[in-house]
Amino acid sequence: MRLPNGLQQLVVSEVTNRHENFTQPLTAGASFKLTIPSGLPDSKSEYRQTTANFQWLIKHAIDNKIRLRAIGKNWSFAKVGVTNGGMVDTDALMQTFAIRNTSVAPAYLAAGQSADNLFFTECGTTVHILEQLLEARNKSIRASGASNGQTIAGATATGTHGAAFDYGAVHDAIVGLHIVCGPNKHVWLERQSYPVAGKPFTDLLAVTEVIRDDDLFNAAVVSFGSFGFVHGIMLETDDLFWLKSYSAKSVAYTDGLKKAMTDCDFSGIATILRLPAATADAKPYHFQLIVNPHQFDPSGADATRGPFVRILYKHRTKPIAAAPPPPKPGFIYGDDTMGLIQTLLDRLTPRKLVPALVNALYPQALEDTDGWVGTMRDFFGNTNVRGKASSAAIGIDSNDSPRVLEEIIAMNAQSAFPGVMGLRWVKRTPATLGFTRFPITCVLELDGVESSLTRQFLQRIWTRLETLDIPYTQHWGKVNFNLDGDRVRRQYGNKAVDDWIVARQHLLDAPTRAVFTNEFMERCGLDKELILDEPIA
Repeated sequence: MRLPNGLQQLVVSEVTNRHENFTQPLTAGASFKLTIPSGLPDSKSEYRQTTANFQWLIKHAIDNKIRLRAIGKNWSFAKVGVTNGGMVDTDALMQTFAIRNTSVAPAYLAAGQSADNLFFTECGTTVHILEQLLEARNKSIRASGASNGQTIAGATATGTHGAAFDYGAVHDAIVGLHIVCGPNKHVWLERQSYPVAGKPFTDLLAVTEVIRDDDLFNAAVVSFGSFGFVHGIMLETDDLFWLKSYSAKSVAYTDGLKKAMTDCDFSGIATILRLPAATADAKPYHFQLIVNPHQFDPSGADATRGPFVRILYKHRTKPIAAAPPPPKPGFIYGDDTMGLIQTLLDRLTPRKLVPALVNALYPQALEDTDGWVGTMRDFFGNTNVRGKASSAAIGIDSNDSPRVLEEIIAMNAQSAFPGVMGLRWVKRTPATLGFTRFPITCVLELDGVESSLTRQFLQRIWTRLETLDIPYTQHWGKVNFNLDGDRVRRQYGNKAVDDWIVARQHLLDAPTRAVFTNEFMERCGLDKELILDEPIA
């Protein structure tokens, strides 16, 4: 088979995700790797050839009835982004383009914005590299996951959220998408209500169509690779800012802390965290808790059995006498020790073993961050996460966060969870299937070792929330083995799910939809075809 410039066939029959909690079989001969094409005169030609290579792959898949999915750093804990067909390795696609005012939509400039705050990158650029490039331009991304090793396309596709309670998730900074959505079709997609790209820019990409549509954009921005190949992403950035940490390793679970959890009102914990008053230059931006469920006093009487609390203030100018974060200590999930622990957890009496085990490991997960000052890259670094780790996350309304935490603590007393919990607060996303869908979403993460005990505990939590009729969503990219069509519709509502499916039908014709359908979508009922009252334009 003769392949175009910049495309290589991979000899693989399976792929294991970064966290080693699943291995996906692949169809032999169906996987490829994309690289920057060689021998071309300029970066524009290289980018266009890569687009053509994406189109070649879609035609090849249609002709041979193969399913495909792009794969970057393979970060997800769930099979949301893989298929039993082929994988397309996009890790090497890291071209970036400077954006000038002459390339920007006039309406964008008329609204007081500047091309200086826009950044366009190919899908394979990691968040870590992106942060380096932006800092060199005195700019910054607005939100990040707990670490930054994912590709930007992968981080956004499943709703990586961060903890910017007054802003939103990583994907909420995206203002334009270049999507290859057919063998003869690749589009520039942005919101009609927020046009960004001018004709010179879309001409550079040589797109076949420019689409400005809020509903289509909001559906595509969190679509876990099922709307075609996302070749390029336009991000809106901020001027470089600094974060200063105010943290304490144990804060009593008082009404003041609950007020922070429900309303992001920190007045009740200001004294213990030594929080300064907000100013025009500095205000609270990031809020998180880490909870050891085996050392937690829900009455609030014992201040030594409370959660780790961290609030990061966003500073427009660098604070004087700032203490920078030290290098990451190198705590790594999945060392051989953790593999041994997994085996023990599966075989030994849980209630005797788990609390002591977690209590011994818990201090390693905490850092003494009080007083640190750094950039996004400093605080959310490139941790070397590997091994048989498990991580699940639910999104709940912030008003429900104390009740849900207390329910989980009570369940833990009955059968111990082999891990710890993290809670972060994020502003609602406009993305149709973005799981941070509540006005302020509390993202409650359960991180531990991959084991049957962990999976049993997760199932009990999900069942308990449904019994109590507490609305919740689930992170698309984390452990979510209970998701099915009924739960997806219960979590997002029929209208949102139908809108998402219709948007996919709009962008992709039936043969192309078949290429980008995977087994996860079938399990969640997202592969369904909807009969429309009117033909799609």
